[in-house]
Amino acid sequence: MKKSFLAVLLLGIAALSPVTADTLSNKEGYYLAPFGTYLEPSGASQGSGGYGVGLGLGKILNEHFNVELRGFWQNYHNKFHCCGGGETDLIGATADLQYYFFRDRFSPYAVAGVGGMINNITGPALNDFSKESFIFEGGVGSSYSVSKSFILRGDVRYRLNTLPDSGVWNDALFNLGFVIPVSF
Repeated sequence: MKKSFLAVLLLGIAALSPVTADTLSNKEGYYLAPFGTYLEPSGASQGSGGYGVGLGLGKILNEHFNVELRGFWQNYHNKFHCCGGGETDLIGATADLQYYFFRDRFSPYAVAGVGGMINNITGPALNDFSKESFIFEGGVGSSYSVSKSFILRGDVRYRLNTLPDSGVWNDALFNLGFVIPVSF
């Protein structure tokens, strides 16, 4: 139910907000960036690939830099050796700094982010628990202006999850979404 509602909300925002390359190239605009994620959790989590959604609110600072606040929800299944299967929900947010090498129809960038998340782990044979953790992300990506009214964006990130009492978990994230200019 949560997934369906969020997906409909993101599609509704996209339908009501026209995307223009000119708005993004003015280097002054704010934007929304809805995205979907494929998550490959670390071996320590004993999990298998999962999915998620998120939304970023960003600002173009200048020719090379963007800042962005991103919220996300992600889910994957676990197969714990001790006690059978389970499920993990990750709910969190990051503050990102993006460095664009150049801005054109195809615009590659590097990204670094810091934030936090709640790790909710559930399972029939487990004592369900929830733990907060700090996260650090780094990666590379690009945006591509398909037309003047449609801009795709994707990136690949490596996440360090400092889960208390469990060490550092390492996750791979593959994000794909689009950009919607907004004004305040």
